[in-house]
Amino acid sequence: MKDSPTKTICFFNSNKAWGGGEKWHFTTAVEFKKRGYRTFLGTNEKSELANRAQNEGVEFYRFSVGNLSFLNPFKVISLAMFFRREKVDAVLLNLPSDLKLAGIAAKIAGVKKIIYRRGMPHPLRGTFLNRFLFLRVLTHVVVNSKEIGRTLEEGNELWFPKKKLVLIYNGVDTSKSFDREKKLYEKQGHELVIGNAGRLTEQKGQKYLIEAAQMLKKDGVNFKVLIAGEGELKESLQGLIDSKGLSDQVKLIGHVTDMAAFMNSLDVFAFPSLFEGSANTLIEALYYGKPIVAWDVSSNGEIVVDERCGVLIKFKDVVGFREALTSVKKVDGGDEVVRRVFDSGRNLDVLEGILA
Repeated sequence: MKDSPTKTICFFNSNKAWGGGEKWHFTTAVEFKKRGYRTFLGTNEKSELANRAQNEGVEFYRFSVGNLSFLNPFKVISLAMFFRREKVDAVLLNLPSDLKLAGIAAKIAGVKKIIYRRGMPHPLRGTFLNRFLFLRVLTHVVVNSKEIGRTLEEGNELWFPKKKLVLIYNGVDTSKSFDREKKLYEKQGHELVIGNAGRLTEQKGQKYLIEAAQMLKKDGVNFKVLIAGEGELKESLQGLIDSKGLSDQVKLIGHVTDMAAFMNSLDVFAFPSLFEGSANTLIEALYYGKPIVAWDVSSNGEIVVDERCGVLIKFKDVVGFREALTSVKKVDGGDEVVRRVFDSGRNLDVLEGILA
């Protein structure tokens, strides 16, 4: 911390589900506590983030937050009083609803640093409210990819405060060693082991991987697909697997806690996600030395920078995706890319710099 005027940081994230943004807020709050700050989480009622904070002994407070909560003056003033009472110096916001409610409350409370972290490449509408929030309320806008910065500015060039943009990539802790031998799955003979990890949702595109697996089977390839994760599409994806006669080749293995053991089990990491802000799992795959096959969309090209990292396929070209799964080269130097660009400690130094 070293004489920083920022002493207390509130990581405000009202998303009820667990995802990349929630993981970032949680781990960053823990890291900055280690750095000497007082940190706590502002969460929604019945949120997974609150549950994990409680289980891990991380300080948190629950609030009732909806998209229109900022229109309730009682909620805004109550939250502003809370920020004053807790002597909050900086607030890091996650969802647009957090920006509107907690951002305005922080402004009223006189919080010095009001930071919005944008994690998805969705366009920003140039409404009066957004102009007010980005121009008058926020002190910084953190993006985790250049693509997100581009989508925020596009169409808003005449007013968007580009000088407030700060690029802070997602990352992994490269200072920690991991067991390179432990495996979650032992391959059978010479089979090709393909892995995927992510929420089982429409966005993550696992159905395209299943379609590619059907082609692999038709071509006589000896393979196994391991899909890690939970989500609302679990039953429908299992039904798709069964209907295509792939129950022996494609397995939904649920939530995985030991990512090193999972990655050690793979020959190729497949990532058919339809859009991403900055995919943590791609960065992890690189760090663990796994070649990547993914669509050429969003910020994937900022991670899969060349043939050392894997190959990017034209969006929804399932035939090309299938061909890449059996032809992609082994990673050579992917961990060097991670250490140079995606080291979490170095990237959080950037965040600490804007808090000073």
